[in-house]
Amino acid sequence: MAKKLVTLRIDEHTLQVPEGMLVVDAARKVDVDIPVFCYHPKMDPVGMCRMCLVEIGRPVIDRATGEVVKEADGSPKIAFGPKLDTACTTPVSEGMVVRTNSQKVKEARKDVVEFILTSHPLDCPVCDKGGECSLQNLTMTHGPGTSRFLFDEKKHLAKQMPLGELIWLDRERCIQCGRCVRFQHEVVDDPVIDFFHRGRNLEIITQSDPGFDSIFSGNTTDICPVGALTTSDFRFGARPWEMVSAASLCSHCPVGCNITYNVRREAKTGGNMVIKRVMPRQNEGVNEIWMCDKGRLGYHFTESKERLAEPLVRKNGELVPASWD
Repeated sequence: MAKKLVTLRIDEHTLQVPEGMLVVDAARKVDVDIPVFCYHPKMDPVGMCRMCLVEIGRPVIDRATGEVVKEADGSPKIAFGPKLDTACTTPVSEGMVVRTNSQKVKEARKDVVEFILTSHPLDCPVCDKGGECSLQNLTMTHGPGTSRFLFDEKKHLAKQMPLGELIWLDRERCIQCGRCVRFQHEVVDDPVIDFFHRGRNLEIITQSDPGFDSIFSGNTTDICPVGALTTSDFRFGARPWEMVSAASLCSHCPVGCNITYNVRREAKTGGNMVIKRVMPRQNEGVNEIWMCDKGRLGYHFTESKERLAEPLVRKNGELVPASWD
């Protein structure tokens, strides 16, 4: 059964969307990009990062009649709340008016970025996420440019900490968005990592033995908006802009996950292309946007010197190259 449509206005756009849709998703329908860190369309919204704050107004309802109060020109009277709302947790409603670019919203975004950066390290030149980092991009767009916080008050945490055999955690880079924890709890139903402590002391810990024991652990590095989580396979391996993407299918099992190979030429291979990492490619009918660790990290057989690269036939007791014909 089709959902009821509601009409609302986002900035200068008037649109109709299904009832219950979140404001952040409705905004994308009209190419209005509300910045987010913690929100992910595949997981329940939590409003943890506060980056998506917007002004939301709703029609004033007459308590006596239950009718919408009208302005002198006949348009609905809109009442805005005294505080900003999180667009990632607020569902749309009939007659709603959303301001995503007001001065109040801009100041809030600037403050949120500044707070996040209080103890975030200036690792961009060496961070694996550099070039595809949400924090990097949103700092350039919404950040204050300068910080009012003292360098001596910066909180220092573990920089190179293995959560498990495959995943490394940089606790200073973590912005506590909770995507990785929520992925393991909600999507995989394998809660092997969790939050520990509170406030500025909040950190990600593993609760399994061996550490981060999950066959889908690599997906947390994809959805991490910063460089806090990296795979042992790819960390310090290459820069995103150095690699070329090639679409393919995973061959490790019959599921046939859609994947993308990121490759580049390297001197150690005589200038030949080498696979630097394997990423999931969206296909809602097969693997959505996820993939298992075997498919992600099991490509190294392609580099083996013992791998067959051409047909061989046995002649006089020895294997010699032959054509496909």
